[in-house]
Amino acid sequence: MKKFKRKALVIAAMLGAVVSFNPSVAPINPISPIVPSNVALGATSINVSVEQRNIVNDIDWSHGANSVIVAEGRGRSNGKGISMARLAAITDAQRHLLGIIKGVQIDADTLMLDLMIENDTVRSKVSGLLRGAVIIEEHTLGDEEYSVKMCIPLYGPLGSLASVVVPEIMDGSAPDPFPNVDPNTFNNAEMQSIRDAHYTGVVINADGMDMSPTFSPVIYDTSGRAIYGVDNLDYDTVIEKGMVDYANDMNGARLDNRAGSNPLVIDAVDVRGGQNSTNKVNAVVSVEDANKILVANEATDMLEDTSVVFVK
Repeated sequence: MKKFKRKALVIAAMLGAVVSFNPSVAPINPISPIVPSNVALGATSINVSVEQRNIVNDIDWSHGANSVIVAEGRGRSNGKGISMARLAAITDAQRHLLGIIKGVQIDADTLMLDLMIENDTVRSKVSGLLRGAVIIEEHTLGDEEYSVKMCIPLYGPLGSLASVVVPEIMDGSAPDPFPNVDPNTFNNAEMQSIRDAHYTGVVINADGMDMSPTFSPVIYDTSGRAIYGVDNLDYDTVIEKGMVDYANDMNGARLDNRAGSNPLVIDAVDVRGGQNSTNKVNAVVSVEDANKILVANEATDMLEDTSVVFVK
C-alpha cells in the first residue's frame, strides 16, 4: 500500500477550490417533470436561503458494489422563482456530499480529507465527482422551497469515490501472495475437512465492537500477522466492488450474496486501528482462525475474489 505523508491541516486555504462551488456548473439532471431545466446558468446570480432541518446526509456501505453516498439539499427562492430554488438545492446537496466525502476513512490512519489536502489531483477529481453527482429524488416543498437528493457511488471504474481513492492506495502492481500456513498447524484430517467444506466466502463477526467502515480494512491475527489486505488484491477488483461488504448484523451478513451460500463464519476477538490511529477499522481474529481462513482460501480463492463480509 502506498504511504501517505502528513502535512498541517490548512483546510480553508487548500480546499477552497473544492468547497467554493460555482453554481454555473452545477449539474441539472431533469429526472422530474416538476421544473423545466431551462435556466441560463452561465448568467445567473443566486440569492437564496437554505433550510437545514431534517436534511438527509449519509454514506451507506452495506450494499457492496452498489453502495452510495447520499445527501439532500434544500433551497428557497426568496421570490426569484422555483427554478432558482432548485439550483440552490443542488448546490447545497453538493456541499453536503463534500462534507461526507472528507470524512470517509481510507484506511486506519488516513481520512479522505488527508488525500485532498495532500494532492491537487485528488481535489480536482473530487470536484468532478460532485459536479457529476446524480439526482435521485427531487420535489417542491411549497411555493418557494425545493428539495434535491443526490448520490455518488462508492465503487465502480467511472464516477465513483473508489476511482479517486484506489489509485492513491494501490500502485497497480501484481498482488502480494497470501501468507502460507505451516503444514503442522492442523493434522491431515483437519486440513482436509477445511478444504472439503468448499467455503464460498468468509464472514468476520465484529458485532458490538464499534467497527468503522473503510476502503482499506485489514484482517490481522492476534500475533500481528496480516492475512487479508489491499496489497493482496487485484487493482480493478478493488475499484469495481471494494474489499468487503459491511453488514449491520449476522442476519444481514447471511442475506448478503458476497460471501456466498456457504461462508466460513469467524468471530473477531478485537477491532483495531493502525500505527498512527485508534480508528477501529481492522478486524483481529485468533491465529487458529486466521490459519483456517487461509487454508479455506487455498481451496476456493475466496479472498482473491473479495468474498468477505464484515459484521460491524
